[in-house]
Amino acid sequence: MVQTLELPYGKNSLRFLLDAKAQVAQATLNTLPEIDLAGELIAALDDPIHSQPLEQLAKGLESVLILCDDNTRPTPAHLILPSVLQRLDLAGVKREHIKILIAGGSHRPMTEEEMIAKVGEEVYRSVQVLNHEFDNKDRLVYLGETKNGTPIWINKLVFDADLVLGIGAIVPHRYCGWAGGGKIVQPGVCGEETTIATHLMITKDESITLGNLDNPVRKEIDDIALRAGLKFIVNAILDANQRVVGLVAGDPIQAHRMGVEIAKKVYGVPLQPADLVLISSFPADLNFWQAGKALYSADLAVKPGGTIVLVTPAIEGPGEHPEFLTLMAKSYDEIIALLDNNEVEDQIGAAGALAVAIVKQRAKVIIVSDGITDEQVESMGFTRYNPEDIQTAISHAFKGLGDNPTINVIHEGAEILPLIN
Repeated sequence: MVQTLELPYGKNSLRFLLDAKAQVAQATLNTLPEIDLAGELIAALDDPIHSQPLEQLAKGLESVLILCDDNTRPTPAHLILPSVLQRLDLAGVKREHIKILIAGGSHRPMTEEEMIAKVGEEVYRSVQVLNHEFDNKDRLVYLGETKNGTPIWINKLVFDADLVLGIGAIVPHRYCGWAGGGKIVQPGVCGEETTIATHLMITKDESITLGNLDNPVRKEIDDIALRAGLKFIVNAILDANQRVVGLVAGDPIQAHRMGVEIAKKVYGVPLQPADLVLISSFPADLNFWQAGKALYSADLAVKPGGTIVLVTPAIEGPGEHPEFLTLMAKSYDEIIALLDNNEVEDQIGAAGALAVAIVKQRAKVIIVSDGITDEQVESMGFTRYNPEDIQTAISHAFKGLGDNPTINVIHEGAEILPLIN
């Protein structure tokens, strides 16, 4: 007797078999009732959290900049932006004085087609929409340093705007505990030096973990966001089916914190560490830089010395950070040594590789993907199987785990927060 299970793989799923006697725990995001987004938007904008209404904040101002997350996030900006723009209309801000800046951090620029899908065609035709260029100093302004010495390089459009708003989503995040809030500024619209500094904080404090808001990176992000002038956010909370189940608007800090409390009910799933973790990167399937988020969830859900099988289509391959690819084959100490000796050009990629190296210290990692080549996987230091060979990959994973291993099967690996008792 066997039990048939499956994991999301892009728009499809991969099916596999496990022994019926296997001790299997399945984890998927919790289900909350879908909200009436239009109605909740009206209510949230009428009575924002610890903030004046948007139309009052914008009244009499000349220019407004809206920061919007990119297509690596499922935020339904196309449904949120019309209501936000309507409030700005009421404040008397002309459409030609409003810009939308795609806060893609160090991600690749979005295409016109992707931007239209993100913001909606009507909005795209009425408001200028631009990509952030994190590595173009000509597009940045220096605002000095934080108390911790982080250099603040910010997009000029942020510096020049009379009012800065942020639209994003709240999900667990490896570096800052939870995405959303001020993260739309850092790394969203910051320069490379700023993002390197905050990402490399992972080497300095063990409290910087998935789901922990009380950590130095989150505090640094909030500081940078406020220094840059972020005044108002609209953040959505989505479930596994990309339905909006929560919404907050208002002060970038206070509204975000209230949103996190809603998000915990969706993303927090009780689990015990298991010998084997089978995990999908869904919905972060665009590339391995995004898919790597699932490894951070798996790290919480696997026993020391266990095995992780990561299932990811990685549609666009490894991602935008070439040194992330090659550095993943190295140990944590080796990466630190390279950084100390200034032998790493892409330090953001190095920070990502360090996060993966922490996982690899505790568990063996096997990749199931057809978006990454054998040569690329060899550079990463992993073993790869094609999706049609997932059963073989699982058989490989069982080697050395002993009799009757415990197994965690995690469906939305890039977003789930294992709550370990």
